[in-house]
Amino acid sequence: METKVKNGTPVNTKSLAAFLFSEMERLRNGDSDVQESLAQAQLARQFNNLLDYELRRTQVQIKLKESGENVHPELRNIESKAFDDAKSD
Repeated sequence: METKVKNGTPVNTKSLAAFLFSEMERLRNGDSDVQESLAQAQLARQFNNLLDYELRRTQVQIKLKESGENVHPELRNIESKAFDDAKSD
């Protein structure tokens, strides 16, 4: 199944931050309800968890390499991939 990203859809931390700020403005102006904003915040938190996981994964790989394990540390840049390519790794 192929998923297409619509223009303006947050695909990295910079665009996600811009989206969240616009959502905060919408909530403040009364253009968005609290439930919708809470759902957006929960999705943003999950995205942040994914970025944190990638960072911790790389830190573990670096420690393993330093201890003599045959590991090649790699910080996967998940933000640079096209949305459809994300499931090919």
